[in-house]
Amino acid sequence: MLEKLEQDIYGAITTTFENMAFMEVSRELDDAMRHSAEETVVSRLLIHDPIPGELYLAMPRALLNRIAASVCIVPEEDLTEKAALDMLCELINTVAGLFLSAHLPEDQTYRLGLPEKVPAILEDSPFEMKIWEFQVDNELFALALAGDGFFE
Repeated sequence: MLEKLEQDIYGAITTTFENMAFMEVSRELDDAMRHSAEETVVSRLLIHDPIPGELYLAMPRALLNRIAASVCIVPEEDLTEKAALDMLCELINTVAGLFLSAHLPEDQTYRLGLPEKVPAILEDSPFEMKIWEFQVDNELFALALAGDGFFE
């Protein structure tokens, strides 16, 4: 079960980044640059049904700005804070949809909340949580899934 969870998470992340940003995601973290909490932007998306939980996407602001500028086809210096945050929310929405579509039975529907910016991955979640780290262009980012039902 956990192996399928790992595959579904990785598949959702790689598909999202390849299709939206034309960037290759890697699990190879040796050369990836870690960023401080102050340099990182985090979005949270609540999963309401059928398995209650939370999904978090934590990304360095510099990487997020590159992605948003590329997708919006504007120079990074012209990118607004709102456009960058909208991109982060779109990324987590897409990851969540791809993940749940792959992980749940084919005929199972799901219900999500709206993505929101949060200060950090809330590791004091009432749910069991797992955090995966990935890198794009040698910059580390993280995806966290919280929800007891996902880990049974």
